[in-house]
This record gives sequence, structure tokens and C-alpha cells, in this order.
Amino acid sequence: MTTITIGLDGANWDLLDDWLEEGRLPNLQKLIDDGVGGVSESCLPPLTVPNWKCYATGKNPGKLDVFRFDRIDTANRDHVFHDATDFKSAELWDYLNDDGKRAGVINKPSTYPPKDIDGFVVAGGPDASETTYRSLETGFATPPDVEAFLREEVDYQVHPSPMISPTQKGEEEIEAVLDLVDVRFEAAERLLEREDPDFLHLTVFYSMALQHYFYDGEPVRRTWERIDENLGRLVDEGHDILVMSDHGTWPVDTVFYVNAWLEQNGYLATEGGVDSTLRQLGVTKERALAVAKTLGMAETLGSVVPEQIQRMLPWDEGVKRDRVLSILDWEETTAVASNQGPIYLNVPRDHPDYESIRDDLIRELEAVEHPQTGQSLVKAVYRGEEYYHGPYADNAPDLLLDQGTNVHVSDAVGPEDPVADSGVWAGGNMPEGIFLFSGPSFRSDGLTEEASILDLAPTLLHSMGSAVPDDVDGEVLDVFAPDSEPANRAVETRRPLSGARDTDRGNDEEEVEQRLADLGYLE
Repeated sequence: MTTITIGLDGANWDLLDDWLEEGRLPNLQKLIDDGVGGVSESCLPPLTVPNWKCYATGKNPGKLDVFRFDRIDTANRDHVFHDATDFKSAELWDYLNDDGKRAGVINKPSTYPPKDIDGFVVAGGPDASETTYRSLETGFATPPDVEAFLREEVDYQVHPSPMISPTQKGEEEIEAVLDLVDVRFEAAERLLEREDPDFLHLTVFYSMALQHYFYDGEPVRRTWERIDENLGRLVDEGHDILVMSDHGTWPVDTVFYVNAWLEQNGYLATEGGVDSTLRQLGVTKERALAVAKTLGMAETLGSVVPEQIQRMLPWDEGVKRDRVLSILDWEETTAVASNQGPIYLNVPRDHPDYESIRDDLIRELEAVEHPQTGQSLVKAVYRGEEYYHGPYADNAPDLLLDQGTNVHVSDAVGPEDPVADSGVWAGGNMPEGIFLFSGPSFRSDGLTEEASILDLAPTLLHSMGSAVPDDVDGEVLDVFAPDSEPANRAVETRRPLSGARDTDRGNDEEEVEQRLADLGYLE
């Protein structure tokens, strides 16, 4: 028997309920009927990073020193992107290895560059990249013979081709995602047979990109039907299975442009730049791409126009991601935000006004409402070092927004009104995800439970007979069948392993940034 985690990025029960009731997801329904689970709560911000690593470690970001894909370094006026070497913690497969158990990891985000373990690691999107529009052909997996097997026998790809993006989300891009779902499960099935690991983790990631652009529309339904069809490869094989997600997805009915709000309220100032001028002239990425496609020159222009020039083109919504930093008047800017929550102050923490500025921002942001409906756009604002805990909590963003229900917080600068009824995404991230344990070791109580994403690693370790490191934040869940071995064994704890890794960076920050932008993560 192998213990298997199937990670489904951005899944939540509200999204899936109708399709389950209609009988469109029979294999997932079988796991529900035979298992126990419910809603899991992710860490803020409810993003792919940090939450896939929160799952794998059982720790909040204050113990990992990474709080999202990127961070804004206001002291150096820089946009810094993270890779797998930046996380300061061992993961559950490291502990399994330490107990003599073999493990395999396929496509989990934040695993690039892949590390050597007793077993194999196949790095996952969106962070593993060679160039903006090309998947890695080598260096995406360890050991080398596993990579060669995947490349030669499975025709494995790290990313879909063509890549889905805000400007390219037609049938060809949708089919590329569907094909990638098949490839992921085929890789899992083939490597289970070839490597015989005691534990296997598989993430399906790019289904979330479709949920961003179509929410519960027909392309998303087709993708979930394809996922369910592939689940049939693994159910009824006697495995213990955990189905889980890093966060959930809700329909976006309001976009809150937080940097536009900061500018209107005197916390952020901009100065003229190429981006702003181009936008005023009506030259945007969307319009340029539309013209290029009409002329049949999209691929040609993409290859011959320098990427730095391409990056200067603003989006229809405005100037986003690192280009926001390029148009700031830093001397007049007090605060700047990333999308979906973090705010960074351009004020030293020992400055006498630092705390009063945070107090003012908390009070004012928590009072922001939709001008027509009166809906609160921000549930709460937290001081970063108070929301997180651990040795790296002081490195957290100065403030952290918890988005209001069905609200997406965008970092775009340019909109005259900081509140809009629609934006790039039809589906946005929410903290409530899913978890479901099913198999011989687990109860059959259906979807009756609640958990934190931090509880999953400790529960998996205990289920496999391994001690739980004493520095995790999660707990072992009461999900085991009464007559099972884990239910009748006391939870054991152990000292944690070092999470130190080689700090040679395995990718180009600009390439990772562009891929995240293509998916809409860096608005």
C-alpha cells in the first residue's frame, strides 16, 4: 500500500457540489463516500505560495521565511522572487526518508530547483521555467533517470503549451491544460509502478488557471471531469489517499485596486513613466496582442521584441507588478501593496511614525466599503508579525489584508476608481479549501470535519508510522478508523530536521515573474 496525496490547486466544495450531485465526478464521490474530510483553512494570503509549503511542512509562513511568491523590498526598491531554496524548513518527505521510507513528489509548486531525496522530485509550475514561454526540458526532476524516463516515456511537460494567460485563453490553451492533467496522472501511475514509493504526492495546478479565467464555466467543468476520470487510475487500489487543496476559489464580483486606494488616500505617489504614457495613448498589452494576432505576427513579435520592451506595455487595468515600483515617486510614497493582501511600508520600523501609520491604515482599510452595495471589501487587516509566528515572523509584510467575500485585491495602478465590478479574474482565491482522507486507515463519515492546512502533514506522518516534528503548528487529526493501526497508536514527536538547502538560485526571476503574470497572479 502506498499513501498518496492528490493536490488539486484552488479546489473547494462549493465549486464542486453541483457537479457531484449531477454525477459528473463519480470517482471523487466514491472517495467521499468511503472517507472523511471537509473544509481546510489555508494561511493568509490564500495563494499557491506559501500554502503548498504550509501543507508540506505543517508550519505557518513565520517559520518558513516566505510569505508569498514574491516580496517588495522597499529599502532597496526591488521586487524579489522566491524559489525552493528560500524556504527554511524540512518537508514531510524528508521525515519519511529519515525513517527509511521512500517518497515521490510530482508537480508540487515551490519545488524548483528540485532537491535530492530518497525517491524522486518532479518540480512543479508555476515557478519552474526556462524562458517565459518554454517549459524546462532538463533539470526539472531528480534523480536524472526519472527525468529521462518522464521525458522519453511519458512526454512530460512542466507547463502547458500554448500557455494560458489573460490575453490568450481560447480553446487551444484550454486543451493544453486538459492534456497536462492526463500527463500528470500518467506520470503518477507510471512512477508508482516503476519506483514503488511508500508515499507519493501529486499536484494538479493549471486547472486553477482555468478557474481564475472562467470560474465554474464550461472549460472548468470539462477539466474537473478529466481530473475525475484520471482519479480512476488510483482509487480501488487499496491505497490510503488524501485529496486536498491549497486554498479555494470564489466568484469575483468586486475588484479592489488597493494601490489606487493608497494613492487616492495619500499613501502612494506616482510619477510619469513609459508605462503611464503608453496607457494614456491607449497602447496596452491586450490591444497590441489583438493587433498582432490579426496580422498573424504574435509569435514573431514575441520572439524578436526584447522582453524588457514587452514588459513596459501596461495592461488595460493599469500598471502592475514590478512596473508599479518603476513608476513610484519613492520620496512621497509611504506604502505599496502586492495583489491579494500584503502591504509594505516605505518607512523604517524604528521610525517614530511607523506604528501610527499602521494604525491609520488598519482603521481606514477595514472601513472600505463598496460604494453601491455597502459590502465590506476587507474583512480584517493584520500586522504581519502578529498574524504569523516563528523565528521569521518579523520578516513578514508590514500589513496583511484578508479580502472580503467574493473580492479580489489587485495591485494595479491606474484605475481612477479603486473599486470595480469586474477585472481579469472571474474566480479569485479564498482561504477555504478541501481535504478528504479515504482508504483502509480512515473512517467513512463523509464531509463532516474542519481542519487547518497545517494539520495535513502531521496526520500523514502519523498515519505512516512516523513521529511528528515538535516544531509544527498543525495537529494530528482524528480521522482514523477505530480498528486501524494509527488509531490505536499514540502520537510520537521528534526533533526537527534541518531545512537548509543550497542557495544557488535555479531560475531567472524575470522568467518566473512573467509566468506568474501570465496566469494573472501578479496583478
